[in-house]
Amino acid sequence: MVALEIIIHPHRTHSPFVNQAFPPMPYTTQEILLVAVVMTFGSILQGAIGFASGLMGVPMLVLCGFSLIEATVINFISTTVQNFTGAFQLRAHIEAQDVTWPAILRCVGLPLGTIALAATPGLDQDLVKQIIGVVLLVSVLALVSLRVTPRERLGFGWVGLTFISSGFLMGFASIGGAPMVMYVNSLTWSAAKSRAFLFFCSAAIMPLMALALTWQFGAQLLKPAFMAAIILPPCLLGLWLGLTLGHRLDKDRFRRLSYGLLLVVAIAAILSPVVFNGP
Repeated sequence: MVALEIIIHPHRTHSPFVNQAFPPMPYTTQEILLVAVVMTFGSILQGAIGFASGLMGVPMLVLCGFSLIEATVINFISTTVQNFTGAFQLRAHIEAQDVTWPAILRCVGLPLGTIALAATPGLDQDLVKQIIGVVLLVSVLALVSLRVTPRERLGFGWVGLTFISSGFLMGFASIGGAPMVMYVNSLTWSAAKSRAFLFFCSAAIMPLMALALTWQFGAQLLKPAFMAAIILPPCLLGLWLGLTLGHRLDKDRFRRLSYGLLLVVAIAAILSPVVFNGP
């Protein structure tokens, strides 16, 4: 009877089964298509080079008008499937001594990031866009410019700094991949082992990330989670395409291309409030 009443009187929201926090209208078709395109392209990058879905997808969605919470949840759900799939396919290259401390330290930093994320609704959204843009710009410039001589192992201090900051960025905006990429690029690992490490560490933190988001935001997650479920099929197709391209294309050239696109996104996020709103 409640369901029938809602169908007959769609604007009546006194029923306990209707969430008062959300508007009665779902995402528009244009919004769904926009998110599908952005996240599918991010999935291609993720499959090909082992990261970058969140680095590209979250700033792009924020730039397009979605809140940081919405962008984080949409990216989190779509990349969860990608990371578990990639980790399973490359499981032969995963060694326990390599992933144990990084996975634990990311879990330490993640709650701090979700607390920072909870503060963003009270901030001006243009400022949030610029913060994300600056974080992305610094991350990409660091990835491109740092030339560290590869070695067998890094000191625990660097490991701690890398993965606590990665966990924080994961909790704040689901963009924790950049510190991990700098870490694997500083080691003498093969490409396959590096990608396996990235996929596993990303997948390992997903259950805690889900708990942290649910505890911090509750019902606010339902709407972006619904969007993420809708765009999951094209994201999986993008992941498959990326995994295929990762084997066929020159890896350095593809990485330079992805970094160039990420730089464009970062600069656009930083400048968009000025360009669209005026000085």
